[in-house]
Amino acid sequence: MRRSITGAPTTALWQLGTFGLAGGIVVALLIVPAPLADAASGLSYVVTAWIYLGAGLVAWSRRPGSRIGPLLSAGGGVWLLCALAATRVPVLVGLGIVIATVPVAILLHVLLSFPSGRLREPAPRALVIGGYVTTTVLQAPVWLWSAASPFVVADRPDLLYVGRAVNSTCAFVVILATAYLLVRRLRAAPAADRTVLAPLYLYGGGAVVAVVVAGNLYRVMSADPRIVDWFQVSVLAGVPIAFATGVALGGFARTAAIEELGVWLGSTERRRGEVGPALARVLGDPSLTLAFRSDDGAWVDGEGRPATIPDGRELVPIELGQQAVGAIVHDPTLQSDPETVRAAGRVVAIAVDRERLTARLLAEQEQLRESRTRLVEAGDRERRRLARDLHDRLQSRLVLLALRAGTARPEAADLEAFRRDVDEVAAEVRLIVAGVMPALLLERGVTAAVEEMLGRTPLRTSLAVSDDADGARLPPSVEGTAFHVVAEAITNTVKHAGAAGLEVGLHRADGVLRVSVHDDGSGGAAPAGGTGLRGLRDRVEALGGRLTVESPDERGTTLVAEIPCGS
Repeated sequence: MRRSITGAPTTALWQLGTFGLAGGIVVALLIVPAPLADAASGLSYVVTAWIYLGAGLVAWSRRPGSRIGPLLSAGGGVWLLCALAATRVPVLVGLGIVIATVPVAILLHVLLSFPSGRLREPAPRALVIGGYVTTTVLQAPVWLWSAASPFVVADRPDLLYVGRAVNSTCAFVVILATAYLLVRRLRAAPAADRTVLAPLYLYGGGAVVAVVVAGNLYRVMSADPRIVDWFQVSVLAGVPIAFATGVALGGFARTAAIEELGVWLGSTERRRGEVGPALARVLGDPSLTLAFRSDDGAWVDGEGRPATIPDGRELVPIELGQQAVGAIVHDPTLQSDPETVRAAGRVVAIAVDRERLTARLLAEQEQLRESRTRLVEAGDRERRRLARDLHDRLQSRLVLLALRAGTARPEAADLEAFRRDVDEVAAEVRLIVAGVMPALLLERGVTAAVEEMLGRTPLRTSLAVSDDADGARLPPSVEGTAFHVVAEAITNTVKHAGAAGLEVGLHRADGVLRVSVHDDGSGGAAPAGGTGLRGLRDRVEALGGRLTVESPDERGTTLVAEIPCGS
């Protein structure tokens, strides 16, 4: 069953509650035929069982990561078994007597494991085991050597006395050690936690002492066993209510919930985006959001978009290995203790880093989709331009040539005019082809094509080419991209920069072709550029390269493309 930090499975809790209610009714029906005093005592056990079960289910639903709820619910089942001692069925009576003191061990268990319900240290674990042994194994003399027990083996008052003495001594040691641990834990707790811990420890510890003392002194004081029994049940009946309330109380509940959050993170396969809402519920701030640290140091949201920090919100970094991987953006008026927020951040750091990497991947995928879309659109625009040129500039000329070819006479003047028309059409074809891919680029490479293009540029130009790039042929995709980078830069410079000079560099080193274009114009160009520059960036990045633009005001513009080209 999938665990949830938001609550335990509702259906399962309803089923358990219904089963406990039905079980209590069955036990009550078995008790009713008993004498009035015994029946009243037995029914008080049933009511106590329902109190334990109800409080346990409430705590379980509110704090599913804590085991206090299941422990109190189990205590309800134990109380129902204890109530069987008031029935008229000998076997059931014996079962009730055997576990009659186990509720005290459960109380010790709750005390020493609050608020998580887990025994993480050896000392509390040993004391809880000692409590269960004292209330079961060391109770054996009561039902083996007492004439009142249905399981009596022999009526041995001497052995019964010794057994009770050993039991009482062990119980005293366990209670004393438990009190020491609780006091030490209370002193070590933060001040905010003590307001919850102190009343619970005092009540729970006092209940254990009162029950054990009353169970041993009534024989000395010759008190009515029924009165002692009523006293013990009354004291223990308030325990589940107190601890269930403590589980869900105030700031201390936040600390417990953070521990539950760690359990949830370790035991559940989460979907993307669940960590933030879980933190919001644990810290009690519905407006809480997560921000993630991008590679460039900016804060982004779960989709990789820039994150906004609303006014009045506090940003608490989440660190993993001394590096900030994210941040908790929360309302400090709802959670005023920054240490609690930081503690929650430490618990979810690994999960946040995982979501950060997912956000980065999503952002890269979105950029890739946008880049591919722009490449497709650029290709469509180029094809439409080529189609218009072929239709408007060539088709009509070819039709006219066809008509003239059909009506031409063999005179020299007609043939000369026809030849001139053919030459003009051929020139048009060359212009169109050059606009798509210059013949010089195809025949002699990018250096020659760039030299030819600079020769036609109405600016003062210079070309610097490294030895590795001069005359060396590169993959067609690299040469085409490098040529278009220079062509776009020249076009932008002539149109917008107001420049007088242009410097172009082609340098090849370590398997990378570096294309640089610098003008001495006015600068101030936007790094993102327009449609043409975005198209160039897409082409360069599609080859695994990088395009950068630097354009400080009044200092010209420098465009650099680094394109992998092999060794």
